[in-house]
Amino acid sequence: MADGTYRCHDCHMTFGTLNLLQKHKQKFCVGGSVGDPDSLRLRKGLRSDDDPIARPYSPEEKPLSGGKKLEDKVRQLQVLKAQREKRRDIRNLQERILLDTLEDTHVQLGYGPSQRSVSRLPLSKDKDVKRLQLEYEMLREKELQQQTKIPVGYERGISPMLRESRLDNYSPMSDSSMSIHLPDDEYQKYNPDQDQQIKQLAENHGRQMEYLQLRNQDLEKQRQDIQRRLGELGNKGRPTGGEDSGQLLAELRAQEERNQRALDDLKRQLYDINHQRINVIEVDKGQPAPLPPPPPPVETGRKSYIYPIYYGNSMVAEISAIRQAYLQNGGNDPDILHQMAQMQAEAQNIEDQMKKHGYDRRHREKKDPGQITQLELENERLHRELMLLQEQNFLARERKKSDREEELERQLRQLREDQLRKMYELQNEINLLKNRPPVEATPRQVLPPPPTKADTPWLLQRPYVEVEPMAPYDQYAGFVIFYDLVLNLDPRVTACRLIVGLHGVSAQMGEPTLMPTVYTEPVTRGGAYMSNNSNAIIGARQPVPKCPADSDLGIVVELQTSGGPASDYDKHSLITRAWTKLPLFDGKGQLIAGKFRIPFRNVPIKPYLHPSQLQNLEKFQDAELYYRVVNMRDMEVQSLVNISAANYNQYRAPVIPPPSQAKPPSPRVPPTASTGLGSRQEQRLPSIQTGRVQPQDTTIGFQVDRVKHAEGGEGKVRLTAYYASTGKLVQSSISPVTCSTTAVKSNFKQNYHVFGQQEATFNDVDLQGDMVLIARFYLRKRQSEPSGFEADQGNEATLYDEETLIAWTAIPLVLCTENLSVRGRRNFNPKTMQINTGTHTLRLYTPPVPDPGQVPLEEIQGNHDWRRYGKATLRIHIFQGNPRPGSLTPSDMSEDGEDVLPEYSWLPFERSKPCRDPFLSGDGFDVYVDGCRYLPDSVTFSKVAGRVLDRKYEVHGKDINATVNLDSDIYNPVYETKTEFRENNIPPSSTIMFKVYTVDNFYKQLTVIGYATLNVFVESGTERQPNIDKPGLQVSLNEGAHQLRLYSQGPNGVDPLTESVIRDSGVRYVPCASLLVRLTRVAKGPSGKALEQSKVPQADWLRLGLYQPRPRYTDRIYFSTKCMPSKGESKLFHSMMRRPAIKVRDAVAKIAQAKESFYRSDKNLEEYIRNKLTKGDNKPLDIDLTFICQYNPKQGIKVAVDGATNLPWTNFTHAHICLNPPAAFYMGAPHATYDKLVFTEFLDLKSTNTSPQWRDGFKHFPSRSYHRFLTVIIHLQEVQVSVAKENYKYGLLEQAWTALQVFTDHYCYTSTFQLPLYDGSPSPQMLKQLAREPCKDWMERNIRSGTIHLLEGGSVYVRLADGRRDDELAGDAPGDKLLEVNTDYIPPEWEDKYARERPGKPLESMVPTGKTAEQFVDGLAIKFKNLVYKLYEEGNVK
Repeated sequence: MADGTYRCHDCHMTFGTLNLLQKHKQKFCVGGSVGDPDSLRLRKGLRSDDDPIARPYSPEEKPLSGGKKLEDKVRQLQVLKAQREKRRDIRNLQERILLDTLEDTHVQLGYGPSQRSVSRLPLSKDKDVKRLQLEYEMLREKELQQQTKIPVGYERGISPMLRESRLDNYSPMSDSSMSIHLPDDEYQKYNPDQDQQIKQLAENHGRQMEYLQLRNQDLEKQRQDIQRRLGELGNKGRPTGGEDSGQLLAELRAQEERNQRALDDLKRQLYDINHQRINVIEVDKGQPAPLPPPPPPVETGRKSYIYPIYYGNSMVAEISAIRQAYLQNGGNDPDILHQMAQMQAEAQNIEDQMKKHGYDRRHREKKDPGQITQLELENERLHRELMLLQEQNFLARERKKSDREEELERQLRQLREDQLRKMYELQNEINLLKNRPPVEATPRQVLPPPPTKADTPWLLQRPYVEVEPMAPYDQYAGFVIFYDLVLNLDPRVTACRLIVGLHGVSAQMGEPTLMPTVYTEPVTRGGAYMSNNSNAIIGARQPVPKCPADSDLGIVVELQTSGGPASDYDKHSLITRAWTKLPLFDGKGQLIAGKFRIPFRNVPIKPYLHPSQLQNLEKFQDAELYYRVVNMRDMEVQSLVNISAANYNQYRAPVIPPPSQAKPPSPRVPPTASTGLGSRQEQRLPSIQTGRVQPQDTTIGFQVDRVKHAEGGEGKVRLTAYYASTGKLVQSSISPVTCSTTAVKSNFKQNYHVFGQQEATFNDVDLQGDMVLIARFYLRKRQSEPSGFEADQGNEATLYDEETLIAWTAIPLVLCTENLSVRGRRNFNPKTMQINTGTHTLRLYTPPVPDPGQVPLEEIQGNHDWRRYGKATLRIHIFQGNPRPGSLTPSDMSEDGEDVLPEYSWLPFERSKPCRDPFLSGDGFDVYVDGCRYLPDSVTFSKVAGRVLDRKYEVHGKDINATVNLDSDIYNPVYETKTEFRENNIPPSSTIMFKVYTVDNFYKQLTVIGYATLNVFVESGTERQPNIDKPGLQVSLNEGAHQLRLYSQGPNGVDPLTESVIRDSGVRYVPCASLLVRLTRVAKGPSGKALEQSKVPQADWLRLGLYQPRPRYTDRIYFSTKCMPSKGESKLFHSMMRRPAIKVRDAVAKIAQAKESFYRSDKNLEEYIRNKLTKGDNKPLDIDLTFICQYNPKQGIKVAVDGATNLPWTNFTHAHICLNPPAAFYMGAPHATYDKLVFTEFLDLKSTNTSPQWRDGFKHFPSRSYHRFLTVIIHLQEVQVSVAKENYKYGLLEQAWTALQVFTDHYCYTSTFQLPLYDGSPSPQMLKQLAREPCKDWMERNIRSGTIHLLEGGSVYVRLADGRRDDELAGDAPGDKLLEVNTDYIPPEWEDKYARERPGKPLESMVPTGKTAEQFVDGLAIKFKNLVYKLYEEGNVK
């Protein structure tokens, strides 16, 4: 055959089909070819590759002369041929019986039926053999019917005539499983020229048949051996040992492999006899006899199991899930099923008893708490008395020894100091007598009156605070220096920085400290200051604890500036320009305290000069340093002073004592690191340190971040540390370890009090292992809370008492690796103890606050004796030594378990076995529409419509129209509608498309909630939907219960309609919404036709399967894997399950404007729903996916800036995002710490400079309070990168911004937007206006007025989503041209400009040399953050 044609090799005629060719050879061909190999191939539907070549006859092959001899030869040949055919047919039948027996053995061994397709066995011409063949086929058919348990009614409906027709209608090329093929009545004509060839073939065939017969005998013996072994296995019953059964199974598998190899050899022998095809039994027709692989080894790891899935904590649910998984995995052992049923009954009984006893136990607990509490208090009292007695005995034993040792050491130290002091006094007198310097009168200092009232510094800020210079100095506590101002700088100086260090006249005491860089500001006031100068506010403090009172000590201050004189070639680098040295102590060992100003001196720096010797050095222009020196005990009071250049007249020149020649040494204790609790305007710096290092850092500090889930109002936190053994306050070098935050009333985060990491530090803490920290939370509730951002910065005193104490918590300050008692913890052992540093989230409890001794030092969070204050928590950070810079843990995620799927919201279930029953012509099916689940908030009353469509969208059968039940919930409606399909011409590729209609609750118009599709048929034995409508294709009904996901849009009408056409097209789904439908097979009547409800009495519907009641969803019979919920949907389910149920009749009453009597009739309501949900002339609306579920503040919102287009600049671009209100960063310091910016970080270098893209994805803003006009502010800035020598320089150039409104009617927009960009940056006044009216209206008005200016053609792509719905929005909005983008913010007249994209330069070509792409992207993001903070520190917002 070539190109679909068949050719006769005798007359060279061609035919279109095999049947025409055979008919031609039998009736019309002039020559015969009985023994021709090509003829044999043609009988099998094949032909040789080359045409036969005529060859000359040999003398033996010449045809006989004479008619009688020819007839004798023909008769003999026919008899010989008939005998051989009879023997061949008998052998074929024997082989067929052997193959069937092997097939049955294969099934008995548990491997299932083989996948071979059995070919035709020709009927013999001999009557006896033919009758034997037919009897065997009848017996075989009956055995198969008994094995497959065919229903009696179904088999009875098949007539004998139909069975015979099925035997007659199989074509030779069919792959059917029928084994008998009836050949034509007549054979081909005899060709006398082929007798020699037939004789040779017959001899070869005989030898092959003898060989096959021997092989068959061997196979028969093997079959008997297998049957014997199977019998022995069956007699043994269930094996008790795993080794015996495993060995027996291994032997059976080995025997089966040998049988299979022998069978494969037999197949090859039957297929190939002298490389020629003959008409025999064919096995595996579709393949050229490959060797089948051996059965796979039993490996449990490779087998796919269905694992039990259940929800909740119920034991009954768990056992039920295990039983369901056992059945789905193929388990059918009745003993196991019976045992599971007993376990489930026992579990149910146990749960019932637990509920009953739990109720009784609660009642008993209500009666006994008083007695239990009294016993516990008595026990604690006795325990405290015992511990006190033990402690007194221990102290009494140790007191004598310790007192004697301390007394001896004190006397020796005193003698040594007195001796040294006398020696130095004598030396000083000698030097004074030699020099005799003139006595200089010290002017008396006139001090303002001290304040009359003093209070805790962190609770009260006094309007006027003065330094007390005459107060005695405590060298163990130390002092503090406040660096306030640097005045009278050159106007060209743009920034400055101080570097400070403690120096003596002969050595440096510790490493210098770098202070933060500050930016100068021009002088705007007259008086003593000229207008051409600039000033810098330093606003930093430097604690110096444990500093000896030595007049030779001083603070060397180095001034670095950028800009100014001699900076023409480098205006940005900080260069040392001047220095000075601050005096600290006078000759009497007193601290020189007060407010001072001192001029700077020109470089070079000479740190070893005494401050009095600086008078001879040249001044650095008119620049002066304004500073304060106070005792450590006055640090907190002085931290409240308002720093301003207008108060310059309060500072005076210090009185510098002369240098001392000699001084007796005093006991020095090296200063330690310290930071204090100061004004928010000041920078906290590490203290000046000497070379000695303490073995254990005794500085402890706290940072208070926030209180979560508290009531609204004005709140603050007070921290106090105690010794648990004594109940006393923990002491530091200057004060007890106790502090309080400023009061805040921050309203921009739902149920949050944000303290902005307020900090307190305590130096030289007396460490013990039993220290505990107790935090108290005070709250003053407000009647009406403001909508904007507010935070009390301490400008007004807000006092709290015990009446406003609403919560407390505690945490041990020391962690111990040993299990010690409270007494054993008193001595701090650094080897086994450490400070409990780090960030801690603590639960808050209701008052009263327990005594410190009652606070356990372990497992505080698990103490059940304290009652929780709701779900409120406090987050603090404890540090030792230097404070931790930056923010604490980033955003808070959900802590309410909403990531876990609610019980019964979605139940997983899938089909265990594919459908195999063929769906024949004349069969019917029914479609049940049961209901919907979790429809969105915009629904009222609904209906479901559907049609059966083929791939070309042609309709087949009747329409589906499901009406809603009036008493069902509008969010979970029930329909219970059945539609019958009895058509004979439904194509195999048909798909049912459903539509769910409603009257939208917000738009009040007919709206399509969603679309769903379901394939009617599957290919038998698979889950695939047929993709062709070929006649005779064997398909099965996709029967069963299905849970279908709803999509917001239907198919496009261009692609062929399939079940997956909507899902594959990327259409957004309706979150959580699904449709419940069922497809059922229809029973047939006696006539073989499908039954119909209209022709059967209603009483018989249930019995005949014409009506099947709606199952409950919790019965777990709906195939639900195609609508598996996402992570966001799991959170939405929690909110949707809290919606109150609304009946359909109540929804109709709310919408319809009619009298009350109208609603009393169900017919009226059904008619009203039918009219409203019927399509008219106007096209129904598509669902607005914004109105799915109301906004939940604790989940917050998510924003993604994906890219920008048509930017007018040529460098790199980054963006930062914030929410307005509060827009705290635009309000300046210190508000920025309360709500920080969010930056883009991952710039896509494959994009261009005019249309950059970012790969950051969504940025989360959790716990945001609902604000009607909340907007997202997106700010883009151009970043310039240049290379100078070996350094990279970064700078900010152009900028643009835009805004997007977040909410509409308590719902968060969830969509992709293209927003126009505006030139410049937003001002605080603009942001305040945006918080008072809709964003779009404000922008349109200000564009017309010229207040803001559009960046022509420039736009940014932004994705905005509810915090639970970000997985609905696909990424790559700028690159996906088919993605639906909201362009409502773009002016209609400029849509063409924004649609076109200007070409640009690829960013990867702009990366500076010497850096990889990854390094450059990371470095650029970090530099951009620093530059933005620097820009706003300068106050240069524009």
